[in-house]
Amino acid sequence: MNNVTQNKNYLSPTGFKVTINSNEFANLEYFCTQCTLPSVSLSPVNLPFRGSQNRVAGERIEYPPFTMRFMVSENMENYIELFNWIKENSLNEQFKKADVVLSILSSSNNVIKQIRYIDAFPTQMGELEFHTQTNDVEYLTLDASFEYNYFEFI
Repeated sequence: MNNVTQNKNYLSPTGFKVTINSNEFANLEYFCTQCTLPSVSLSPVNLPFRGSQNRVAGERIEYPPFTMRFMVSENMENYIELFNWIKENSLNEQFKKADVVLSILSSSNNVIKQIRYIDAFPTQMGELEFHTQTNDVEYLTLDASFEYNYFEFI
């Protein structure tokens, strides 16, 4: 049996789309310009025996935060969406979570894979730097980090 892929195209770093509950966070997903598929690690368990160090696979997968960068809209709607989400979670006993879906697109812009981050919530917003000392217009971007329970391919 041959397990070599039949599709010889390479994965493009520009072919993606992020979806978060569109009713509440439409501006976050629309203005997303970058995101990172986090690493995954499984720490080994040490089993020392008679002077030797044996290792076996651990039982817990570690998932670092999911990070995304988005262009801030002129009226700051997407910034405010994220700010309000974080603020609401800090004030309420029941905090708001949402599944985040990263859709990976083919060279024809068709969805070829989707990754769902289960029960995600924002934990960090980056800073916005306003300044006048520039010759080129660089629009403001914001980095955001999300914690989640795990991710899965759907």
